[in-house]
Amino acid sequence: MEASPPRRKQRLSSPDPAAEAAAPSLDSLPPEILEKIISCLHVRDAVRTCSLSRAWRRRWESTPGIRFFWDSSAAAAPPAAIDAVLARYACPVRDFCYWEIPEEAFARTDEWIPALAGKGVQSLTLRFREYLRVDIHTLHLAVFSCRELTHLTLHGCFVPTAPPSFAGFPKLTWLSLTMVGFHEHGERDLEAMIHMSPLLETLELKDIQILGDEFDEWVIQAPNLRHLSFEADEDYGLQIGELPSLDKAYVTIQEYSSVDRDFVKFLTRLAQMLKRLVLHVDFCNVSSILSMFSLLKSAPNLQQLETMIVDSQLNDEVDLEFFSAQCTNSLFPKLKTVTVTDTPLWSNEMYFIEFILSKARLLCALFVYKDDDSDYSNPSEEAVIQLAKFRRASPKARVFFRTMDEYWRHEIVLSKMVDLL
Repeated sequence: MEASPPRRKQRLSSPDPAAEAAAPSLDSLPPEILEKIISCLHVRDAVRTCSLSRAWRRRWESTPGIRFFWDSSAAAAPPAAIDAVLARYACPVRDFCYWEIPEEAFARTDEWIPALAGKGVQSLTLRFREYLRVDIHTLHLAVFSCRELTHLTLHGCFVPTAPPSFAGFPKLTWLSLTMVGFHEHGERDLEAMIHMSPLLETLELKDIQILGDEFDEWVIQAPNLRHLSFEADEDYGLQIGELPSLDKAYVTIQEYSSVDRDFVKFLTRLAQMLKRLVLHVDFCNVSSILSMFSLLKSAPNLQQLETMIVDSQLNDEVDLEFFSAQCTNSLFPKLKTVTVTDTPLWSNEMYFIEFILSKARLLCALFVYKDDDSDYSNPSEEAVIQLAKFRRASPKARVFFRTMDEYWRHEIVLSKMVDLL
């Protein structure tokens, strides 16, 4: 048997320099496209582009718009790495967010905040992780030097006393403070932060704490504020000033700093500016109904009213004449939409609905959501017949009768839409 001739190994041809030069590469893209690509990456991925080639080694350092974001899974980004990234980044910082800052990184924020102030940070979010036996961290004073801020969100920390040189946040539109503490007389610093933010549109103060036993009166006053949320155990001497743009307010206060607190005056000042109002009303008690009307009479700009029925026993029966006696010329001048939720369709509530329909001349829609879980609700059929017979002051008024299940489905859809925005 003849031996087969030996096989020759095929030689690999050397690359053609001309072909290599003609092949497309990232470096062939215009610089503005490269910057757009890098700016869309997470900061960790943006830094890793330095390993692509020699030309990319420092490209991320001069790419504007990179978002600095770390969350609770940021174990791969130790504080020293954040120090190095901030030191090398040569552009203004658009967004710096650290969610769930661990204890070992508390002190490092005292280095990050001055660096961010120097880099003109526009959006700053710092959420400190909560520990049972760890002192709450006090922010570095340089937070008051972040004059380019448009959004500031703080959680689980103390705000230091503002220095005399504090000149405000001229571009701030969003301020959210949750479980944030202020030192004694810190209400003055909080007032200054709000007052010296002339573009502020959204203010959220949730579970704030101000040290001390006595508090000076302080005022929330902002010409462009549209959304206000205040939730706290105490009011800390809070007063409401001029808020001409206010569209929505949510206020929950457990205790008041003074027994002489004029609560009606406090709420009335809010009502004067509101366009949308949500009230929890017990229609079985005259005092609750009268409190509601004291606010409605002071709300000339009100366009949307939602009354959420509070469970109770029918103690005080009223009629249409009772509601008509509360009417004034300034009542409901701009009211367009009314929603009555969780109603068992008892007589007091039906008289209120009849009263609204007979007085609101610009009313477009009135929604009635029946309480489906109550064994004492009146039959839906009787209520629908009554609603159809009620006189309507507005020729455009339409009445919609629905169940609470439909209400909650509608709310879920709205919340998902908000999450997508």
